[in-house]
Amino acid sequence: MRGVQARRAHRGLGILAALALATSASAAAAPYGPASRGLDATRVLVARLAARGRGEAAVTLTRTDPLGGPPQVEQGRLALEPPARARLDFPASGERVAVRAGGGEWIQPAAHQLVRLTRARSETAAGLWQVLLRGGEERFRERSSGARRRVLEAKPEGGEGLPDRITVDLDPQGLPAALELDDGSGSTVRYQFRGWRFSGPQGDRAFTLVPPRGYAVIDMP
Repeated sequence: MRGVQARRAHRGLGILAALALATSASAAAAPYGPASRGLDATRVLVARLAARGRGEAAVTLTRTDPLGGPPQVEQGRLALEPPARARLDFPASGERVAVRAGGGEWIQPAAHQLVRLTRARSETAAGLWQVLLRGGEERFRERSSGARRRVLEAKPEGGEGLPDRITVDLDPQGLPAALELDDGSGSTVRYQFRGWRFSGPQGDRAFTLVPPRGYAVIDMP
């Protein structure tokens, strides 16, 4: 049952997609060090986050069906705060996930439960978003595939469990407009971002979820 729950996390919210099978050692390899100047794909976002402290965008998550069925589409919102805070909310389903340096939570309405993430699990879970928070150049090489498209390819020394490739589309300002990757199950996952806005940080409290009334609370091993 726990394995099924973990796979649902990878496919559903996509927070774990980038580092779904990462080992604790690779996740702990300087997970929250200073942000770098970044790759072309992330440089503008990293600079804006450094200057203001918080970034938010509406997100459309589209996941293809490896069996050829119609894609699944979810509308939500992403919030990022350096060095380690990330949160995704999907109002239609009520599914939410939040991670920070000390841990995190994942609310699963279908299972009527809140899953608590340990510090190590939250570092792994935030892997994809750490590329946006810190720049990604320590784990990926970059090549251009057009005026506003960059392809990030995992370095052999970048760490286990990384996606082999992330395609990033940029908007006219140089901010990420979309990320696309293989989630490891044969599905292609695409995040489309709209309306980036930046403000002052809100801190860990805004990245801490509490269980709705009647929800079970369980610890992810």
